[in-house]
Amino acid sequence: KQWYQRRVAITAGILKTDWTKIVFGICFFHAVVLERRKFGPLAFNIPYEFADSDRECAIDNFKLFTAQGELPWDALRFITAEITYGGRVTDAWDQRCLKVVLERFFHPRTLNEGYKYCQSDIYYAPTSNSLDTFKDYIEDLPIIDPPEIFDMYDNANIAYQKKESLYMVNTILEVQPRLVSGASGKSSDDIVFDMAEFILNKLPPKLDIDKALPVMFEPDRKGRINSLSTVLSQEIVRFNKLLVIIISSLQNIKKAIKGLAVMSEQLEAVFRSIVMNQVPEMWSNAAYPSLKPLGSWIKDLDLRLQFISQWMEVGPPKSYWMSGFFFPQGFITGALQNFARKYDVPIDALKFRFNVLPHYRAQVDVAAAERADMVYDDAAYETPTDGVLIHGLYIDSASWGDEEGVLGDAVSGIMNPPMPIMHMLPDPQYEQEPTMYECPLYKTAERAGTLSTTGHSTNFVIKCLLPSSKPGSHWVSKGTALLCQLSE
Repeated sequence: KQWYQRRVAITAGILKTDWTKIVFGICFFHAVVLERRKFGPLAFNIPYEFADSDRECAIDNFKLFTAQGELPWDALRFITAEITYGGRVTDAWDQRCLKVVLERFFHPRTLNEGYKYCQSDIYYAPTSNSLDTFKDYIEDLPIIDPPEIFDMYDNANIAYQKKESLYMVNTILEVQPRLVSGASGKSSDDIVFDMAEFILNKLPPKLDIDKALPVMFEPDRKGRINSLSTVLSQEIVRFNKLLVIIISSLQNIKKAIKGLAVMSEQLEAVFRSIVMNQVPEMWSNAAYPSLKPLGSWIKDLDLRLQFISQWMEVGPPKSYWMSGFFFPQGFITGALQNFARKYDVPIDALKFRFNVLPHYRAQVDVAAAERADMVYDDAAYETPTDGVLIHGLYIDSASWGDEEGVLGDAVSGIMNPPMPIMHMLPDPQYEQEPTMYECPLYKTAERAGTLSTTGHSTNFVIKCLLPSSKPGSHWVSKGTALLCQLSE
């Protein structure tokens, strides 16, 4: 809405219609990328601080490149997306999204008669040379912007409102007294002591690798151990380190509450986190990425430990719970390495083919069957000869069409539907089909992480190629991705 505040003039002070539409589109694009940030990771993995100077620079570049009377669209769009705005973007997936968003506002088709910025008839560039016309149009725009102008689903608004509500609740929790009794009449000491007892009784002291099936660690004829067995042993080491930290801190907190030990600064931080139902920083620093509150985090950890323990003692599962790995990238590398060894092909020449099966598998149900000494009913599909089956993923900002076997539009109110079982099949000759959507898989809904040496976020796992009946830009602008775990 600030675009008209800029002095816009062309020779003799006469505004040309095409020129005003293009400048208006640049300004509208600037407003959209700023407002998209409220949707969090659905919009951009990182909330970039785009400034007014970016918009001014884009308009100045436009004036500079059109000074000779020509309109070099390709050069202008590249400079705007890759340099003017893209220079602030550090995430490759955000860069892809930025270019797709720019296409709607800065493209030759925006000059067509009757062009709209979205499906709604409200948002467009007025055909006028009068500055007052643009001012009046802007003033009449809705105060609350619908998700469609951002090319996002209604669920994006739900996610935004939920984020704001959680922020307010957490703020209230942070300022409330710590030592008062709750509705149950328990003090904070009683609550933390009971929670410590519950967690200590629920978690095993450690995962004993000596209980693993010997056949899984037998070397092949070349003296090589199965790569997935190596992944298993690495996962056991990581989980055991985490268990040591959790168990020792809880035991010390119980002693401190009883007055048998000093409540150190670290233990005080753990104490406060347990009262607020948050995962203590001491634990999260030694754990896998997770946004879950403490109660859900403990349940999730228990499921992960059972998944690893069952794999260790019974043997490889028919389908691997992708969300259950401490380091899923290691599992993916192990699957590639097994295939490369089997067929004597270079591992860097392999690409994954993702085949989606018409079956679902919930790890909660699998764990319940295992606890009851039953075999989970998965006779509908067999263990593949090559590659691995994975399950436990969730779709963010989309859905899966079981009948069509392709990605579908998100259903209003259903935030993260489960993804069916997928067969990850290494293929040295696989070439991506044009109908496939390059869908990023993240560990958590936060999506952002530390920039790694691969150029991707540490939260990023792998690019999944999923069949789609719509162009990839449709899903890119909506922030469609796969998640290993939810935040609840």
